[in-house]
Amino acid sequence: MNTTAAAVPKAGTLLRSLRPESRAVVRVTEAGADSLAVVDAAALNRPRTVPFAVVRPYEVLYRARPPRSGYVPIPEGDFVHQLLDAAVGKALGRDDPHAVVYVRAHPDWASGGIARLDYDYEQIGPACEKALARAGYGAEPAPWHVRGFGSALRFRRQDHRHLCPMLEKPPRDLQGWEPWSCDEERGHTEPHHNIEMNYRWADDTGPELCGAYVFHGPGRSPGGCALPAGHPADQDHRDLLDAHHPGHLPQ
Repeated sequence: MNTTAAAVPKAGTLLRSLRPESRAVVRVTEAGADSLAVVDAAALNRPRTVPFAVVRPYEVLYRARPPRSGYVPIPEGDFVHQLLDAAVGKALGRDDPHAVVYVRAHPDWASGGIARLDYDYEQIGPACEKALARAGYGAEPAPWHVRGFGSALRFRRQDHRHLCPMLEKPPRDLQGWEPWSCDEERGHTEPHHNIEMNYRWADDTGPELCGAYVFHGPGRSPGGCALPAGHPADQDHRDLLDAHHPGHLPQ
């Protein structure tokens, strides 16, 4: 039995070369009878074909002696992170391994994701947008994903850029988060909706709240602080009731 065979990649899948010293990544554009049509993922050029036989499962990378030829599938977020690292290094004239704080993306590049950057948009945002555009993404600033210093970019496949930019609200722990995108038109009034999953979610894109437990003494109801997460320490915590009656607490 061939234990190195991988599932047939579908259109849009990213494949990384296993050749030593190579950083080449290709994107599958079409799956044929026994081969894949691919292009260079960073520029969508150099069309060619590769046989199914050279595609390995990702697990081969964990072997003591991984193969030195062929391709393995890689996550969309890993590729975008690599792409933005290169763009930032070129824009700054030096490498900064901490410039891209994180990238979270759905496996379907039409859905895209979010990139959090450790620089203000004016410093590296345009260079990052240009690199993403060459790779077939549409990108735009996403300030609602930023608290404090830095910036964020919302990206998805170019032909879906006209759709609503909202993503499912991220969990506190971003590990493993593969956000679904809303596929309604921009400015829609209905709940956000992902067409592929037929999944609707409430408008939960508001700022994350502090939620610290608040107890106000006898005769006063306890609750969770309704101020934004990370609010200044000199701002008293307050629960939802007191948020509607600001005179109850010192301002």
